[in-house]
Amino acid sequence: RISNGLPGSMKLAVPFYSQKWELSAWRSLGFDSLEDATFWEKSSCGILCLKMAMEALLSTQGEPFSPSIASLIRKGVALSAYADAIGWDHRGLASLAASYGFFATRESVRPGGLCEALERGSSPIVSIKWAFDPTKSWKERLMFWKRFGGHLALVVGFETEGKRLTGFYVHHTSTSADHNWPYAFIPLETF
Repeated sequence: RISNGLPGSMKLAVPFYSQKWELSAWRSLGFDSLEDATFWEKSSCGILCLKMAMEALLSTQGEPFSPSIASLIRKGVALSAYADAIGWDHRGLASLAASYGFFATRESVRPGGLCEALERGSSPIVSIKWAFDPTKSWKERLMFWKRFGGHLALVVGFETEGKRLTGFYVHHTSTSADHNWPYAFIPLETF
């Protein structure tokens, strides 16, 4: 656990990985081609969240976690954890975690449940709209019955005032440098 010193604040010590990669180094990143690396750079939020969560848990036990992002992606795809139409599936990510000996589940959880999970040392992966943007695009407004792909973020802490939950800290990955947000505070209403 880490703390920013504020009463009612709790954060887990979790590494952060950006979705912005040095694509010219695609070979050393473990990809088969530049095109492969470029595709997965845009579609790696779920894998990065899982890698951050697994590394955080193992670091508390003094154990390293070394699979590369590319190898996690390949194994996740082999387990059908990813589909172009929906992106990374929570059940699939849980299966991928289990293949490395971790316990993970897919659940619908209210904010209080997220706080309980964090207090137990878990790092929940949540489905969000990219950058917690509350506005709907013209495409979403026009085609209101259709669901569009989202984004995943890792919840790494929370803050309270008295007994009232005020928001969560998240690791938000992005291919845009200014939207890579380690320990970003998201007010509860926005979250």
